[in-house]
Amino acid sequence: MKKVVVVGAAVIDVLLKSDSFTVIKSHQVTGGVAMCQVMGGKIEAQDGVIVSGGGGTNVAVGLHRLGEATKVIARLGDDDLSNLLLNQLEKENIDLSFIQRGKGKAGLSSILVAPDGGRSIVTYRGESGLINGSEIDWSLVEKADWIQISSLGGEMSLLEDFVTFAKSKNIGIGLNPGKKELENKDRLMKLIPRLDFFNVNRMEASQLLSVDFDEEKQLILGFSKLGIKLFAMTDGKRGASIASNDNWLKVEAFSNKSIDDTGAGDAFVSGAVEGILSGRPMEDIVKMGLANGGSVVTKLGAKAGLLYKDEMDKWMNKKLTMIEERTTG
Repeated sequence: MKKVVVVGAAVIDVLLKSDSFTVIKSHQVTGGVAMCQVMGGKIEAQDGVIVSGGGGTNVAVGLHRLGEATKVIARLGDDDLSNLLLNQLEKENIDLSFIQRGKGKAGLSSILVAPDGGRSIVTYRGESGLINGSEIDWSLVEKADWIQISSLGGEMSLLEDFVTFAKSKNIGIGLNPGKKELENKDRLMKLIPRLDFFNVNRMEASQLLSVDFDEEKQLILGFSKLGIKLFAMTDGKRGASIASNDNWLKVEAFSNKSIDDTGAGDAFVSGAVEGILSGRPMEDIVKMGLANGGSVVTKLGAKAGLLYKDEMDKWMNKKLTMIEERTTG
């Protein structure tokens, strides 16, 4: 059992899944696909839940279910939703002693889920984006074997502090950045070579490197050249890639029907990091990430489908197509 500190958002997710959400293709939106409904209209949902979410808590719960001792650094408010969030996290038995409480509101995400599992998310960050470095007991963080960071709401100075601290204390550190960190491209790119594990999705990789989305090898090569110990790039239903030095492995996704894509990225992170902490080879690391992501999309919400250790073992017995390539030559 490893000691892991997970840093990131803690929010309440309100999810509604409806067969009536309309998915359309449009050049007017980024990505070319939109989910919409008539202004002023009303529709019925077939399912809905109010559950804890946010990258920090999702990854912490994922790692704890896989057998690690996890503490989460996140920030809540002093409102009823914050208390609801805390109560749900307590049921997962993760260590909440690092949770910060502010005077504002809990972060809140409204998530509309389409029939095919695709979703659109509107997020109010509230206190979740205000983690205060001065409130962190760094002497306790020093006891960790690994620090895993998700979105910090663009607080780049805090992110830099964590990376510097981890390197000075010989603690492994991984990062799955959020939108706000990705917007601070110059500062983020300077941090990436210092990380032990870095992962983004393919669209994010394309934006960070200013390389065409279709140039898959150039995307992998671009990050490999930065000197990251281990880099992973998820690619939705197409699977994921993982690279170390000039070794590159492409792995297909598990075949299953998606109920809700929410939390698939966080699930991949917790599965992959568990593989790293367990000393697994590259092919197992990416497969564990894909297994956790493949499971979580079969349930509504970002945590219900997160795997426990015995469940992960069963998923790892399933066969996936893997292609070994090199980023050089």
